[in-house]
Amino acid sequence: MDINMPDKDFHLHNSFAFWIGRLAQQMQEQFNRDLKEHDISWHQWALLNVMLHGVAKTPAQAADAIGADRSTVTRMLDRLEKRGLTTREHDGLDRRVVKIALTKDAMALMTQLNQLAQAHQTQFLSELPSTEYRSLRGSLVKMLRAGGVDATNLWQRVN
Repeated sequence: MDINMPDKDFHLHNSFAFWIGRLAQQMQEQFNRDLKEHDISWHQWALLNVMLHGVAKTPAQAADAIGADRSTVTRMLDRLEKRGLTTREHDGLDRRVVKIALTKDAMALMTQLNQLAQAHQTQFLSELPSTEYRSLRGSLVKMLRAGGVDATNLWQRVN
């Protein structure tokens, strides 16, 4: 085979990246439609969710937990703070550290949004028997690890 010629045997529809990306896009688009009535995006929900579960107490932890860069998280926090859903406060011992928290309004909203999220996920997973569901979770964790992301501790609880 000529080194400058692409391999014609590899087809787009044989690409796991294509199919996983397409599934993720489909899941996010459908969830975004449900979130729109609450004026929340999928990424904002993800940020609020990791804050709700105590995974992220600083913007840096939030960025790591949702796979976003810190400037994106800062902009999201700006918007959410203006809406009265989050607060930021400098740590008393180290003013360089910014602590983030949900307001009572955000906690009430997250009760509704997490119910939507659960129903949405159930819709997509309803085709899988429990053994395939657990296998999918394990495979995703392994594939992420192969890409340099350790999701083991992030995947807190799977029904």
